[in-house]
Amino acid sequence: MKPRLLIIGFVILTILGTSFLLWRSSPEQTVKRQAHRLLNCLEKGALSRTTHSEKADLLVDLLARSFKVQAPYPVDSGSFNHAQAAQSLRDFHNSVMSCAISRDNPFVNFESDNSGRYEVVLSVEINLGPRRQHQLKYKCLIEFIRDEEEWLARAIILNPI
Repeated sequence: MKPRLLIIGFVILTILGTSFLLWRSSPEQTVKRQAHRLLNCLEKGALSRTTHSEKADLLVDLLARSFKVQAPYPVDSGSFNHAQAAQSLRDFHNSVMSCAISRDNPFVNFESDNSGRYEVVLSVEINLGPRRQHQLKYKCLIEFIRDEEEWLARAIILNPI
């Protein structure tokens, strides 16, 4: 009886493990992870173990060659290449004391096999110094394209709420 239970347990674990790996590698989960990584690059905390340059390098790895931002002031809008995007992130991190981003109701939608959209409501808290804190809320849309096997962000659109 014990060998039979052992085999059944092994089969169940194998099925669960395979299901988890298939779910985790699905395009929807991959886009969510990429969006989460991208938004984490924008955050700045006092206790962060990641330097501004490391975050800028990670950001570049997440962006398509031609990247667009459409957002209200004070966010830089326009088309950016990788070097410009990295420098813009470094400038932002150098101009703020901290930046925290919380996400509500993330949603992923695919227009095609190679194009997806990540939509989320962002609450952004920026600290510029003593008594200079701003709390902003945006409806955020990040457009992704599949480049070979990677999902890369090609646009971020922020609309204030």
